Amino acid sequence: MHLEKGDRYMETHEAILEKVDSEHYLSLKIGDTVLKIPLTKDEPNEIKKVFNALIIRLKKGPFNFTMAEKEDGDLIYHVAKEYVKQLNTELSEVYQELEHNQLLEQE
Repeated sequence: MHLEKGDRYMETHEAILEKVDSEHYLSLKIGDTVLKIPLTKDEPNEIKKVFNALIIRLKKGPFNFTMAEKEDGDLIYHVAKEYVKQLNTELSEVYQELEHNQLLEQE
């Protein structure tokens, strides 16, 4: 999905809450790429890798994530929803900084 923002289009990608064994992950789907943020275990290096990949991708243009609504969502679901909301805010701010510092990739 594309949303127009100025002279660029903001892409919207899907965020999905996944459970693998007893651990929960926020999976961020960007095309064929899936970036997984661990929500229920401490893996700072994995989170750094995801954020580095997001920043590299952000240089190509603005994007954000949406997560499907769930009426009967549990605590982990609500944490993931808030995470996505905060992530989108951060992505927007970082994109503006990249743009201001002329660090965007030219098309």
